[in-house]
Amino acid sequence: MTIPLTVPSLCRKAIALGTPWEANRPLWVFGYGSIIYRVDFPIEAQVFGYIKGRQRAFLQESHDHRGTETNPGRVCTLIPADQWNHMFSNDPGTPKVTDESVCWGMAYKVKSGMEQEVKRHLDYREKDGYTIDFVDVFDGDSNAVVLNNVMVYVGVSDNPSFAGASSIRDTAKVIAYAEGPSGTNREYLFHLCNALREKRSDAVDPYLENLERLVKDIVRQ
Repeated sequence: MTIPLTVPSLCRKAIALGTPWEANRPLWVFGYGSIIYRVDFPIEAQVFGYIKGRQRAFLQESHDHRGTETNPGRVCTLIPADQWNHMFSNDPGTPKVTDESVCWGMAYKVKSGMEQEVKRHLDYREKDGYTIDFVDVFDGDSNAVVLNNVMVYVGVSDNPSFAGASSIRDTAKVIAYAEGPSGTNREYLFHLCNALREKRSDAVDPYLENLERLVKDIVRQ
């Protein structure tokens, strides 16, 4: 099914630090957040797998989807292992990340002939501080690389919407109450965890599992 894409002609776009992808070549996109359960662009193939050496974390502020300018929510970004360990070096409760740590997600092959249109759409969707990067995607059974140079959107630490070394408890408080045009922040977290579990029982890492539990505890109070 073809999903119509609408991108305002005058809009702030995701930052690109240079890209090896060229127009009209096959385009694969790795989703590790809401794109796992809400694919709003046409695709012709998908692969569930993992990337290495990065921690998925709710450390990117959301002013346009799961929060507002005055009350931003939190959405996912990817933090490299060395940066993550440095950020939380004084927090013994935060799990360490290594170059072999995995982050599960879904890689999508954009429908042929629509690569440029979809990229413009994604640039706008991820406009709140995200940068384009490229990763290798590994197969969960063979642990071999199945896709090279897959495009991914990340909120790097020097972007204006990066939340910094927010503790998991502080992050949970934000997620429990924030809401934006795309819905409540906690809905984003719960949908993500459920979508990952549907794909693989161990796809929800300890950080996500603890965050989910803390948010549910706050909501029940």
